[in-house]
Formats: sequence, C-alpha cells, structure tokens
Amino acid sequence: MSKIYKVVLVDDDAIVIEFLKKVIPWQDFGFQVVASFQDSSAALEFMLANPYDVLITDIGMPKLNGIELIGQLKKSNIHSNNVILSCHDEFTFAQQAIKLEAYDYILKESMEESNIIDLLERLKKKLDQERNTSYQHEIATKLIEMTTRNEDVLKAQKYVESHLENKISLTEVAAHLHLNSSYFSRMYKKETGEGFVEYVTRMKMEKAVELLDQSIKSVEQIAYELGFESKSYFLKTFKRFYGLSPKSYKYKDRLSI
Repeated sequence: MSKIYKVVLVDDDAIVIEFLKKVIPWQDFGFQVVASFQDSSAALEFMLANPYDVLITDIGMPKLNGIELIGQLKKSNIHSNNVILSCHDEFTFAQQAIKLEAYDYILKESMEESNIIDLLERLKKKLDQERNTSYQHEIATKLIEMTTRNEDVLKAQKYVESHLENKISLTEVAAHLHLNSSYFSRMYKKETGEGFVEYVTRMKMEKAVELLDQSIKSVEQIAYELGFESKSYFLKTFKRFYGLSPKSYKYKDRLSI
C-alpha cells in the first residue's frame, strides 16, 4: 500500500498558505497537509512534537526565519525533506538553506501549480526510494538477528551436550555466549519453544536412558556422571520425566513377562 507523506506549511503570508492548501491536489500525488502555520515558532513547537515528512517554509518571516527554523529542527535531530519558498532578493538565504541540505527551493514570483506538482512528483519518488531502502535494511537486520539467535541456540546446545557430566546453569551458558542471562533465557524460549533448564534436564534424561540401556553402570554412577548432586534428586527427576524409576525402566522388559 502506498504511503501518504505528511506535509507542514509555514509562511507568514496567509494568501500563500491558502494557495498551497487549496490549489495543489496533494492527495493525488501521495501527500497530505497535516498542519499550516503563519507563526514559525508555533510551527517549530508542532514539528518537535508530531511526525511529518516534508516541510515547505518561507524564508523571510518574523521570530524565526526559514533558515533558523530548519536549523532548530536539525539541532533536535528531526529529519525531514525541506522545501524553501523565497523571493529573488532572498537568494542568499536560499543558498544557506541548500547548505542545510534543503531538498529544493521555489521562487515565489514564479510559483505555479505545475512547478509544485513537478517538485512533488520528484519528492515522492525520493521518499518512496528511501522508504524501500529503509524497509530492506530492516528486513536484512531482522535476518541477521535471527541468524545470530539461531547460532547462539546451537552453541548453547552444543555446550550442554559436551558438559552433561557437570551441573549446568543458565547463567554459566549465557556467560559462555557473552550474553545477558535474562536475554538468553527469553531468546532461547522464543526460538525453541522450550525453556533452557528444561532442555538441559531433557538432555540429561535422554543420556541417562542411553546409559541404562547400553551399560551395566549403577544408578549411583549414572547420577554422578550426569552431574546430579545426589542420587535421590536424580531418581526424583527421572521418575518425574518418565513416570517410573531408573531401576524399573532398566528391567521393564523382564517385569512385563
């Protein structure tokens, strides 16, 4: 969907404001006049508080002239495309405006509907290109973040798999990845749908089953090899996970005969 760009008009001459608002078919070219001011100080206050895309301003105004107005906006890090309205004898001011990176200027003596429409068509093309570039950058940034998160998840899982003999904490693994532990916890859950602590427990339980199936090691040995602090805690965790004790699991085939 095409974006409608917001325009602010500033000129102490009411006739110029009315001409711009009523004669120019803004909507036809993807623009909307959201505010107009004869008082440049009031205009500045509005633009510091509200989003807009284009400023069309006169140069020769009381209080703040057009150059000062643009300068104040720049000091406040307000980014917009600025168009200057000037008279022939204000050309030096117009040159200063161009130095402030004004998009263009229009001489009031030759200000006609066709000139302004031509400017709007060029400006719309520029704004659309900037918007598209910004969107593409946003997508690329998200892809990079997603790739980074996936890499961090894989690194965390690899760390767990190679340290099953230890007591593994979320804080320890987050530090290994140089990540904040709270961020790592949220990120891991979001990316995998499983809490990190639950993942560690599942890996230890799967390894316990493997050892029970493929070795003659005692429950105490297995508990020790999987970094459990005590046999009782291992038994409790195993039963919660599989619904039966390690011993019952090991001899389940015999018990069913």
